[in-house]
Amino acid sequence: MTLVVGIIAKDGVVLASDSRVSSTLTSNDTVEKIISLDEHIAVGIAGDGNLGIHLLKLIKDELNFKAGIVKLVEQIRKQLKDKFEDYYSNEPDPSKREVLVFLIVGYEKDNDHPEVYELRSSDNFIPRPSSTGFNCIGIPVIAEYILNRFYEKEITTKQAEILSTFCIQETGSQSHEVGGDIKVATFSASKKFSLLTATDIKNITTKCTTFHKGNKSKFYPENE
Repeated sequence: MTLVVGIIAKDGVVLASDSRVSSTLTSNDTVEKIISLDEHIAVGIAGDGNLGIHLLKLIKDELNFKAGIVKLVEQIRKQLKDKFEDYYSNEPDPSKREVLVFLIVGYEKDNDHPEVYELRSSDNFIPRPSSTGFNCIGIPVIAEYILNRFYEKEITTKQAEILSTFCIQETGSQSHEVGGDIKVATFSASKKFSLLTATDIKNITTKCTTFHKGNKSKFYPENE
């Protein structure tokens, strides 16, 4: 399975994911689930990731990235719906089709206001913008709780990197379907899409582990 987290910060956006794909018998911890569509637009994929990557490659050259995120997600919706319906034309029952979910993060034309959109194959990829400043797809329960507790609109991208990583790390501690290397990307209206280095991620996960232990110690103080 998957966990992808998108967070809007006051100085940019952060998109993070795990790298695990699980089946009944095996798992793979090296799957890329975050893709840069443009310098200031990125997407995270949950569900059938290989199909999602293939579809994005097919439609990318037909998209107008200068139109802004609102019009762009509508372009993506139409393209994905047509391709998905064509691929599953022999399976009329939607419940028997593979589930595919996209989390798209980007900026509106000529301003620095980012948006986070969720598109699901189960409802023809209808674009649904986030009203909270964050969203997560895949296995969201733990992450949604953490985000609702700790997210603030004045959060910085550096803080959002830690918060998104903490969501994935905590979910992975409770679900074997989330795991592998954590990937974190950040960008803004003026800063191009960039993935954090392995060293950066290691430093952040160390902070998250310390944060987890610090909170746990409040429940079990040594000198009580």
